[in-house]
Amino acid sequence: MSWWDVVSSKLMRGDVLFTPGRGKEGLRKKPFEILSVTSSSLKILSGDYPISLERECFDVIEREYFKNPFASLRIAAIKENDPLDDSADKLIRQATGSNMARGNYVCAILEHCELVRYEMSGKRKVIVLNNKDSI
Repeated sequence: MSWWDVVSSKLMRGDVLFTPGRGKEGLRKKPFEILSVTSSSLKILSGDYPISLERECFDVIEREYFKNPFASLRIAAIKENDPLDDSADKLIRQATGSNMARGNYVCAILEHCELVRYEMSGKRKVIVLNNKDSI
């Protein structure tokens, strides 16, 4: 089963999730709401802004873990600048061609669906594969 199948079957309209926040304790988490889930994308509401997350945002992370099950991807989003190296946001931006910072939302959704888990790598929060047998 693809990660998109898991995500689209577990999320429901009206679900409220939280961004990963900073550090081990997850300081500064922010809520976002699932507005809709279709076969090719989902729409969230973050603050007053609707944001579309295409299936490719999730597929690119799944492909990265298929290539390297022991990879860790930084959870980082810098809106005005280039995304950080080794980050989910950088992979998503490269795959979609969009400059929007969406890695925090995608990581939160993948963690909620139990596909990845948060860990600390030094002072950096990362996602790692939750169950290496899932690929």
